[in-house]
Amino acid sequence: MKKALVLAGGGTRGIYQAGAIEALRELGEDDWNIITGTSVGALNACMLVQHDFDRMIDMYENIAPDQFINGFVPSDMHIMNLIRERDQMIPSFKQWVQQHGVDIRPLEQMVDEYYIPERFFASDIDFGAIAATAKGHEGVYITKDMMREHGHDWLLASAAAYPVFPVKVIDGVEYVDGGYFDNFPVDFALRLGAERIIAIDLSASPRHPNYLDHYPVVYIHPHEELFNFLDFDHEKMRHARRIGYLDAMKKFGRYEGEKFTFEHFELDHYFDEWYLSLMKLETRIKLASNLNERFLSEDVISKRLRNQLHVTHLTRKQYLYGMVDVLMDMCGLDCEKVWTVSEAQKQVLAQFAECVEEDYAYIPQGVMDIASYVRTLDQKGITGKLLHATLYPEHKVFSDHVLLTMYPFEQALAEALIMAMKQLAEV
Repeated sequence: MKKALVLAGGGTRGIYQAGAIEALRELGEDDWNIITGTSVGALNACMLVQHDFDRMIDMYENIAPDQFINGFVPSDMHIMNLIRERDQMIPSFKQWVQQHGVDIRPLEQMVDEYYIPERFFASDIDFGAIAATAKGHEGVYITKDMMREHGHDWLLASAAAYPVFPVKVIDGVEYVDGGYFDNFPVDFALRLGAERIIAIDLSASPRHPNYLDHYPVVYIHPHEELFNFLDFDHEKMRHARRIGYLDAMKKFGRYEGEKFTFEHFELDHYFDEWYLSLMKLETRIKLASNLNERFLSEDVISKRLRNQLHVTHLTRKQYLYGMVDVLMDMCGLDCEKVWTVSEAQKQVLAQFAECVEEDYAYIPQGVMDIASYVRTLDQKGITGKLLHATLYPEHKVFSDHVLLTMYPFEQALAEALIMAMKQLAEV
């Protein structure tokens, strides 16, 4: 059975793939016959074909702006930073206008350093990359044979992120970044004969959701948006590598979870109780929907979780993963850590401890306009108020119809917290 690895493009975010591949090597899932990629994914693919994983890690660990571009590189593409750094950017901008792109001679030299034709063609692993024509953005499927004559140039063409980078000319034809056609060439791997595929995306919103959880594709992607494609912040890159490693480990069953990572655990009767209450809650939300037409759906919470997790169907554990991700996120917990369920429960509940007390000041003293006060609360604040109101119904300040129309998901979070409290009380 031919096994393929597919790598999306995304500049320095490619280090997420390095972390995932590190995990795949530990798991013994690195026996690829085919590797395809676009842009930085093509460069990563090239080094993996050459069996140069350690050199790929070294490249990311030591990467700096002057290895990509001659001239100033903004710290990120946020408009306020661009304004603040405008004086430094002006010379580079003039150069960009004159040359129809920035000076990428350092990138050309880096490709020369890491692409080693002798090792590349001695490998029995097949290779594929994507570029696009500058005119019309038609896809160009770069095969291993095509690399024999213009290998260095094709790698640069696949990564020619126009208009930031200049177009790449090969045999009189102008080419731009393959992302203009297909930034994640799963179909190319299939065309090359792949029968099983491990695909590593670099986007929190999967580029090819049709391949999610569909045999023969194992689809790995981050559950948070990564940084700008030309961000060289090494702390951000270290974080991306770590979550790439954990995401791959979860996908192959070493750990559990979606954004956050857990040791294996079993669902207990408290989960069954909560799951049933969630189904009932969705019915209550539907009955309250006469106040708001956007809740005419029969599965408001389930739909929210499906969208969050990018799945068409939720397993029983995915219901829990989705809720836990939101709760741990709002509490600012560490997504680089491997948690036990009880550890995570204790950390989250500690931040809601005051809300479970009967004398909790659910309406601060002196507040007259309760509706205006509630609008000042964030999701964590709303969830805390609903947790208290669920435990002490006599303290409710709005009717169930109003609460379920305005804050249906936060009510589900509050009930998940109650389930966690019951579980810990039994331990």
